[in-house]
Formats: sequence, C-alpha cells, structure tokens
Amino acid sequence: MDLTAQRRRFKHAGTVLGISTILMGACGIVYEYTLGALGNNLMGSSHEQIFVIIGLMLFAMGIGSALQKKITKDLIDRFLLLEIALGFAGGASVLVIYVTFVYTTFYAVTMYAFACLIGVLIGLEIPLLIRINSTYASSLRASLSNILCMDYLGALAGALVFTYFLLSRLSIERIALVLGIINTLIGMGGLFYFWPLVRRQGILLTAGIAISLGLALSAGASEGWMATLEQRCFRDPIILSETTTYQHLVMTKRGDRTHLYINGHLQFSSEDEHIYHELLVHPPMAVANSRKQVLVLGGGDGLAAREILRYGDVADITIVDLDARITELAATHPDLIRLNQGALIGSRVSIDAAQGLSPGPLSEVKRATKAPHELHGKTAYAIAQVHVVNIDADLFIRGLHGPYDVVIIDFPDPSTVELAKLYSVEFYKALKRSMSPRAVMSIQSTSPFHAKQVYLCIGKTLEQAGFKTLPYHQNVPSFGEWGWHLAWTHDELPSEMKKRIRGIERLTVPTRYLTAELLASAFIFGRGWLRSEGIAWNTKMRPIILDYFKTAWEKG
Repeated sequence: MDLTAQRRRFKHAGTVLGISTILMGACGIVYEYTLGALGNNLMGSSHEQIFVIIGLMLFAMGIGSALQKKITKDLIDRFLLLEIALGFAGGASVLVIYVTFVYTTFYAVTMYAFACLIGVLIGLEIPLLIRINSTYASSLRASLSNILCMDYLGALAGALVFTYFLLSRLSIERIALVLGIINTLIGMGGLFYFWPLVRRQGILLTAGIAISLGLALSAGASEGWMATLEQRCFRDPIILSETTTYQHLVMTKRGDRTHLYINGHLQFSSEDEHIYHELLVHPPMAVANSRKQVLVLGGGDGLAAREILRYGDVADITIVDLDARITELAATHPDLIRLNQGALIGSRVSIDAAQGLSPGPLSEVKRATKAPHELHGKTAYAIAQVHVVNIDADLFIRGLHGPYDVVIIDFPDPSTVELAKLYSVEFYKALKRSMSPRAVMSIQSTSPFHAKQVYLCIGKTLEQAGFKTLPYHQNVPSFGEWGWHLAWTHDELPSEMKKRIRGIERLTVPTRYLTAELLASAFIFGRGWLRSEGIAWNTKMRPIILDYFKTAWEKG
C-alpha cells in the first residue's frame, strides 16, 4: 500500500494515535507512582523509594529512547508488541515483587529491576509513536507537537486519577494489573485498526488475548493471593488489611492480643500499649495547671484519648489525625473500641465543623447515644466533648485554635519527609501560638537507645523553638527502650519541674502500669545518654532528622 493510499485508508490515524498516547502517558506516570507506593509499604521510607524509583524509571526511559533508533523496520508491529509486552511486565510487576518480598531477601533488587524494565519499555513508546504518526501528520513538527502534547496531558490525567481515585479504591497490585490490561488493550486496538499493515497478525492477536485474559483473571484472584502472601509476614492471623489514601493498615489478632501495623511497622500491641500511652499522657496531665482544653496531634486510634478521659476536669479534647480511616476504625471496629474503651463513640464526639472540613466517617457518631466508659471495672461518666479533625496537623496549627492547656503529640517516627516536618522548629513555633501561657506538652520521641540521635535532635529542636524540656523514658516490651519529651514555655526551670514531679505522691486517676514512683524515675537517664554534642536541630528546609533516623535504624 503506497503512502497516499495509507493516508486515505487511515485518515483518522492521528486521532487514534493521540488517544493512545494519552492513555500511555497516564499509564506511565501511574506505574511510577505505584512502584513508589509499593516501595514505601515494603521498605517504610516514602521519600526515598518514590524519588529513587521515579529517577530510576526516568533514566531507563532515556535508555529506551536511545534504543529505539535501532528499530528500522516494521514499526507498527514493533510498537504493538511493545505495548503487549509492557502490559505483561507492568501488570505482573507488583505481584512478582511481593512474592519476592515474602520468600526472599532480595526484593529490592527485583523492584528496581522492574522499574528499569518498565522504564525502558515506556521510553521506547513515544519515539516509535512519533515515527509512526509522522506518516499521517502534515509534518514532523506537527507529529512531535501532537504526540508530546498528548503524552503530557495523559501524565497529568494519570497523576490526578492515581491520587484521587485509584489509590483509595484499589489495592496496589490491582492498580498494576489494571494498567497492564490498559496497555495490552492499546496494543490490541492498534492491531485491529492497522490490521492490513501488520505482518505478525496471528502472533500479536494470540499474545494480546492470552495476556489480557491472564491479567483479568489475576485481578479477580489477586485479593486472595495477596491475603495468603501477606499472612506469611505476620505471626498472628490478619483480621483487617487495607490501603488508605495515606498508608497501608494491617490488624492482626490472636486471642486477646491485637496488633496494628502501618506500612509494615508496628503501631501498637494490645499487650503493652497501655505502658506507652500512660507515659505519653499522664506526665503532662499530672503537672498541668489546667486540663480543661486538651489537644492530641496524631492518636487517631483513641488510645491517648482513653487516658485523657480519666480526668474529670477535662472539658474538651481535640484530636487531629490526617487519616480519616484510622479514626473511623477507632469508632467502629470492636477490637479498637475494646482497647480505647469507647473514647471515640457517644454523643459527645463530633467532627469540628468550625474547621471548614466536610464531615468525615465519624459524622454518624453524632447521633449515637451517650454511653458510660468502663475504666477497670468502674463506671465513669466522661463529660468531655471530643472533636475529631481529619487534616494534616501542620495545616491545623497554622489556624487560630485553642488556647490548649495540654498538648499530646503522638506522631509516627520521623521516617519520611511528610513526618519530618512535624518534628521541625517551624512546626513547634507555630504550635506555641495555640498553647495557653502555662500549657504543658508531651512528645513521642522514638528510642533514646536505638535511635539516640533522633531522640536528642527532637529535644534540641524543641529548645530551638523556645521550649524548656525534660526528657524521659521507659521500656515498652514491643518497642524496647522508648522515650518522650515534656515541654513547656513558661518560666519554670527544668530542675524545678523535675522537683515538682518527684513530689507527686500518687496519681489522681487509675492506671494499669504507671505509678508516682515510676513517673519520677522515668526522668533519670544513665551516664552519657543525653550527651548531644554535634546534634543539629531539625527544620523544614533542612530535615536532618531523616538522616539521623535512617542511620540509627540501619545500625540497629
């Protein structure tokens, strides 16, 4: 078929190729994000994995663009074969990587290998498509303009769809399988459209049908496969596994023992979480001049709120947690309700409409009837109002809130860029504006033994932000030696605060573990533990705490 006949026969080729390019561009960017999210879930460091994988895939795309010059004939055949191969490799990538993660120790190599392979195949796509489209475009300039414009448009569409739809509605392995099906269907559609020009019709048709069916069947069975594989990573039976917009949650249970994991890391164990939460909550509550208004940053599981509600003089608790799914589970899941003793249910619990946020999953809680709280066999009618706000804590404290008399900070460890900002000088300075003049604050501060640099960095950062601090620690069996900081801004010296703590003869609320004597001893450290020479404070512009965290746990 001569060129003129081709252009007449395939007069809509530009449109077909343009639509294909949009879909390819969307799939390409979503492959990058999907592998990045998988790396975060498996390795627990989102900024590293997302940045490294995207950079690696871009590099591989460059290699693919260079390799395409070696393709000199049968461009349409090669392009269709490329799309089918990309569909197979991309669709199977997450399942293969996860199998490697479960059964071997070199899963990182497998993930980076898939990133390179998919990147090379994506890099081959656009140059080949431009060369094919130049046959039907008025000029090479027009072909370049049309294809590249459609590719960038597709990338934007893919980023938006991944962020606002796919990540919250599909598991990661199903996202990859759907992408693989789309790439394969692009190849199949091109095969049927350009059928007279394709030389290997039978091979491409057979491969396309087989891979499409294989990926579709895998998508249907993947939930069961992933559940079986994931169970091998945990000692106790999994009772909940889901990926939210922000993180992957797994809850396990054996007998009365319940564990919650976030991105593969233990969040709490029901066997000893009371030790952690009593040390987090009761020290600031015990020394605060007033406990009327309490702010909890993090703590969406309701376990810190459970301890706060033991105090009858608390009037209002505001809980700020980014992930609405965590707070929803805390209010609806029977095992979490048992642990937090109903801290997030009852008519006193609401979404704070003053924040300008749309009502989240807890909006139904407003209509619940008020219920008493069982505190170690004794019924205590909590009068405190509990407001749950699902928003980034950094955004929350930029507004005018408070003033709060006690602040409890229960963030995950500073392992990512998103979390590191919540341990920064800027964050703590902004937080001061929401605190009453004699407010007291406690901060979860990682391990002073296993992550000493991180622990000391948090203390220095608080001091740089204008806080006086007292470090304290306790052994939590599930985590080992763990630490917190007590912080305040009024004139009381750390030595005076410590003396006041030592003078506490008894705690005024029931506890399972903490005693007045144990509270006093928690502020005693061994020789050299608090030596902080050379430790810098953490800022948003220089999140050095990430380096401290990575170094500490790599050594551990």
